[in-house]
Amino acid sequence: MADQKYALLVDYTYYSGNHAAEIGCKEELGLPLEQFGIKEVQVGPFKKGEGNDGDAWEWFYIPCPTSIFSEHWGTNGDKAGQRPLAVQVDESASMYYGTVEEMVAKMAEFDRPMVLFQL
Repeated sequence: MADQKYALLVDYTYYSGNHAAEIGCKEELGLPLEQFGIKEVQVGPFKKGEGNDGDAWEWFYIPCPTSIFSEHWGTNGDKAGQRPLAVQVDESASMYYGTVEEMVAKMAEFDRPMVLFQL
């Protein structure tokens, strides 16, 4: 399946930011402490304006795949097509892995912000 392109889709509206994806990826790949396959990035908190119910704030996390992740689960990776442990341990069930076409179709099912990483 070398011609298949793979992707990681993240519904960051519900992603919990509990570092389970980071830890799961480290465990699956046997990475040392200073390396990451998935690295969570925090955005916020910051005040974005007045909302209907008082102050409105922006604060979310995005699990970003690194080149280490892509080397394994990308198109020619040794784990291409296999569901990553990082996706399996995500308690919020807001991470998806599959072909680019599958992930684009999955993203179309939702009406909220999401991030698609082509691996």
